[in-house]
Amino acid sequence: MWVSSRESSAGTIEGGPSYTYDAVYQDIVQDERIVSTYDMTLNGERISVSVATVEFASEGSGTRLTLTEQGVFLDGLDKVEDREHGTRELLDKLAEVVARETANA
Repeated sequence: MWVSSRESSAGTIEGGPSYTYDAVYQDIVQDERIVSTYDMTLNGERISVSVATVEFASEGSGTRLTLTEQGVFLDGLDKVEDREHGTRELLDKLAEVVARETANA
């Protein structure tokens, strides 16, 4: 299924820089995968462009999520380590929501 949907978000770290995230969902197959392209800015300057693929596969009584991201970090304004840190935080928050929802089911 071809999808052309967009997502944007912006925020400022308290006492720190402002970020934007602008994504286009390129492909969504229910229960299988989501493919998106996105760029990020830091204080209005473009810092990266990425292609991200999230794949879902049944595993036992649960689901395995596999995230693959190919990123281009522009002009030294972003680093792989920073992106990995942010992505891990987001995935940890997702795991908390899934655990809470599963417990309430």
